[in-house]
Order: sequence, then structure tokens, then C-alpha cells
Amino acid sequence: MSQPKGNSHTPGRPLLPPRGPELKIGPFSAGIGVAVWLNTIQTDDGPRKLRSITIAPRRYFDREADTWRDSGSYNPGDIPALIFALQKAQEYIFTTPIPGQDDPEAADRRDRPAF
Repeated sequence: MSQPKGNSHTPGRPLLPPRGPELKIGPFSAGIGVAVWLNTIQTDDGPRKLRSITIAPRRYFDREADTWRDSGSYNPGDIPALIFALQKAQEYIFTTPIPGQDDPEAADRRDRPAF
């Protein structure tokens, strides 16, 4: 029996419950939106947290199949919502420190002499 989609499991590692994004922007018209995710990767120096984004596809109703589907393309009218959502995601990523990691700008401020 196969596991449900989205619950991949590596032997020897505990199965973790699904988690949501750190930030969601949208959904806007036709389901368009952006999500910011906090991920943990394994490096030679140990675990490291980093962020990634996903862009939600445009949705449309397929009358022949009587179901909603995802589209691999966007309409020109979708561009403003995409730009807005991507700018908000970029702002969040650039201004929000990753939990458990030092803010490099704060460290830089600590290293400068106070005049």
C-alpha cells in the first residue's frame, strides 16, 4: 500500500506531521498566491534552515470534466497579483530573521564601535 501524497518517509527518520507555510500571500483571483516555507536541510556542518517559496497555479473550472484544474500558465491580468505577492514574499524573506540563526546585520552592528 502506498503512502498518501505529501507524506514521503525516509527509513530511519521519524514521520513528521505536515506543516504549513510560514507566510501565505493570497489567494487572489483564480487562486493565485505565494507561500514562504521554512525548510531544514542537512549539511556537512549539521542542519541548516533556509527559506523557499511556492507560487500557487491559476485555477479554472473544466466544464467538460465538471472539476477544478490547475493551469501551468497565467493570464496578463494575473501579473499584478503575482508581482505583488512575490514582492511581499521578498520583503518578508529579507526582513525576517530565520528562527535560531543570528541576524547578520545585528552581528555587524555589534562588531562596530559605538561613537
